[in-house]
Amino acid sequence: MLRFSAAAALGLSLLHAAPAGAFCMYRGEMYAKTTLAQEFRDSPLVVRATVLSSWDFDFKYGRGTLYRLQVEQIYKGRATPTLTFVTERNSGGFYMDRGTKPDIGASYLLFLDPWERGRKESWDIGQRSRNAYFVNYACGQSRAWREVSQRDRARLLTLSRPSRTRAAR
Repeated sequence: MLRFSAAAALGLSLLHAAPAGAFCMYRGEMYAKTTLAQEFRDSPLVVRATVLSSWDFDFKYGRGTLYRLQVEQIYKGRATPTLTFVTERNSGGFYMDRGTKPDIGASYLLFLDPWERGRKESWDIGQRSRNAYFVNYACGQSRAWREVSQRDRARLLTLSRPSRTRAAR
């Protein structure tokens, strides 16, 4: 009985430690606290983009949403003027919604990985996922642009400038 109580207490403490009940794993660490610089370094594409549309779909293991985004500013990497963003509809997903509806017209700061890097063969969404991206860490630095502080906006500009050492190479 004592073992059960200790296990139950540990389980409850882990539930309370989880941000908004999401399942978050970053580089093998549960609920990691990342920095803007860390995610900037780890993501091949960092953008501010506006939500144009969304499409919900079912796949073998659940539900997902595909968002169509207009790229407003590129901080790192290369992107077309519009891009596709894919997320699962589960506790590890990153949603660009306001309440129960897509946040059409809202801008987001996104730290992205190409779909091919994390592709799930069970997702049957065909051509819609071509050249798609997903957020590198749902509980990390990606967020609505209105939530990005002036300090973080300035930090993004600093991070996006090539350093003299990199430029000299």
